[in-house]
Amino acid sequence: MLGKTPKLYIYAAIIIVVVAVASIGSYYWFFIVPQSPAAATVRVGWLTGDLHQLAYFVAKNTGAGGGKSFFEKYNINVTDALPGGYFAGGSEMDAFAKGEVDIGYLGSPPAITKHLNLGVNTTIVTQVNKIGSALVTKQPINSLSDLTKDKGKKIATPGPPSIQYFLFLRLVEKEELSIENFDLITLAPKDMRAALEAGTIDAFIAWEPFCADAVVNGVGVVFKNSSDIWPDHICCVVAVDKTFAVNHPNIVTSFLKAHIEATNWINAAIASGPGSKNYDLLLDIAANFTGRNRDVIEFALANINYTFDIDDRFMGVFIEFAYKLIEYKIVAPGTIEDRGYSDVYDFAHKYIDTSYLTEAKR
Repeated sequence: MLGKTPKLYIYAAIIIVVVAVASIGSYYWFFIVPQSPAAATVRVGWLTGDLHQLAYFVAKNTGAGGGKSFFEKYNINVTDALPGGYFAGGSEMDAFAKGEVDIGYLGSPPAITKHLNLGVNTTIVTQVNKIGSALVTKQPINSLSDLTKDKGKKIATPGPPSIQYFLFLRLVEKEELSIENFDLITLAPKDMRAALEAGTIDAFIAWEPFCADAVVNGVGVVFKNSSDIWPDHICCVVAVDKTFAVNHPNIVTSFLKAHIEATNWINAAIASGPGSKNYDLLLDIAANFTGRNRDVIEFALANINYTFDIDDRFMGVFIEFAYKLIEYKIVAPGTIEDRGYSDVYDFAHKYIDTSYLTEAKR
């Protein structure tokens, strides 16, 4: 018995050493091997039921991303800055000013006007769509003059900061009328169809799918698509709180990578046509967040051009927009200089920061 005791001690010692080495190895592995960083959380602003901003909802969808959303692919966790979205771009810019939004989808004019008039500290980093709005009337009309207030007509727009209000001004100008000839009221697009149906308004100008919704359901007819008012006009953009962008450039770039992939997916799904798996998924995603049926969505998609690039055409139209906003006194003369820009051209090339998009496209 005594002769066997040393062997037992030796075996026990070996076991202790093995366990200790294994434990140290696990400890070493845990602390030395890089761990996946936590996903960055971004508070995102968007407009209620705005089909223009479909890319945001596609980028959140795991089906579109093949099992993992495009945002998850780039380690971005998005949360709605306001559940249900903002009723118009002006209210979203007000939320930017309060520090409640990091990145937001909205129209170009409210981004411009709120930045210039109120100093909201944002920068535009990418495009979302071109065209995609319409002037809808309760009855067919021959010309805009059929909607003047002296004929007892009332027209709804989302309000002066919106691109739809701006497009109406441009149409008035094209038809050589004055804005004073019209009785305009501000109304959230989600309420426009009901108001038209009830007869409290005679026409409205809004973004899709609210125009398509009225037409498909027999409530109104399209007098002019926005592409008829201003062919290939710019519309929604992605704006970022400038302090957020400076402090988190990699997050902004990753967000844009997801936005680019989502936009490309949308265009490919549309091109694949009815009956394809992705086309059906696209309609489901769009119908879900807008609350509209698939017939309305299909009608509306034909009136929207989804794109992310900021090219010379975009810059040219953006500059023209800015000049018109000054001409229509939506932006007061001298405001651009008061904000530190030498002129409209200087403003456009500084307020639009393409560096994040350039990096995201690499």
